[in-house]
Amino acid sequence: MREAPARTMPPLAEACALEAIAAGALAADAGRRDLSGDMRRLASSGILARLCTFAGKSYEIKTQATLLRRIGRANLSVGRLAEGHMNALKLVTLYGTPEQVQRHTAAASRGAIYGVWGADGDPPVSVAADSGGQLRLAGSKRFASGLGTVSHAVVTAKGVDGARLTIAEVQDPERADAASWDTSGMRATASGTFDFSGVTAEALGAAGDYLREPHFQGGVWRYAAVQTGGLEALAEEVRRAAQAADPPGEAQIHRLARIASLAHRARLIVEDAATRAEAPGAGPEAVALSLSAREEVEAACLEGMALADRALGTRSFARGQRAELVRRDLGFFLRQANLDGKLRQVGEALCAAKPPIGEVW
Repeated sequence: MREAPARTMPPLAEACALEAIAAGALAADAGRRDLSGDMRRLASSGILARLCTFAGKSYEIKTQATLLRRIGRANLSVGRLAEGHMNALKLVTLYGTPEQVQRHTAAASRGAIYGVWGADGDPPVSVAADSGGQLRLAGSKRFASGLGTVSHAVVTAKGVDGARLTIAEVQDPERADAASWDTSGMRATASGTFDFSGVTAEALGAAGDYLREPHFQGGVWRYAAVQTGGLEALAEEVRRAAQAADPPGEAQIHRLARIASLAHRARLIVEDAATRAEAPGAGPEAVALSLSAREEVEAACLEGMALADRALGTRSFARGQRAELVRRDLGFFLRQANLDGKLRQVGEALCAAKPPIGEVW
């Protein structure tokens, strides 16, 4: 039986939610509002539920890449939280017991927002005590995206048998320190520190599951899709500038054509990587393609940002302008951990592969 084709135009509820999120992006960046309302919009419109359907059908995976891209185009910070929510429920689905899957899926359907917090603070998070799957944690996490918005976090913790996954409620404001998130970009994510000392968490899966492929590095296509949306937002700002000129100069037309081409190239490789990495039985080659997509998206975004700067001039640097916010958030979001290691993994996979370059992995 043929798979149903992915929709190319968003339904009205989704479009309205994304339009409202885009309209509130500047206020969120300025700290005049948090992202909880935006996440509720994603939930009520059905977008979060569609992101968290993990049947492995290629048209659904492509649709998820499209949704992440559209969210990123509206607000990169909201895209970061949506991608984290999706990642967390994917981990629960992969490694949780049937009871855990049912319980956390139900919680998400009632409005709970999940995240994945993996970056350790000082001291790092560890399992201080284990009582039959109920764990008492110690230590802290940094870069904990969504403080005040995320209600449940999938947290990596060091145990006697190695790194393991846990699930904890993270709504205690006394444990959260958003003030530690002092960055130029992605400020609205409120990615500060969270103190887990004495927190009770539940075990998720077995030690080592978090790093299991193709769902660890293979999943980087998700945030690459969000970043592609940011590039599209910049391209739209360039398009509006060209339209406002009467007539637009030839150089401006060339910049518009180039940045639109970069966005389209990024979109295509992300969609291809997503469908391959999430396919049943995906192996090292699919993981390498996902990492390659991240690399290509970064290159496209950096070139696109330079083109936008030339096209928009000082508007790219003026606070209160959408182009400045997108540029600042995107420039920061592209800085992920161990980028050289990711690229090395791609090269090693190519060396180990039997098909020549140019063939389908």
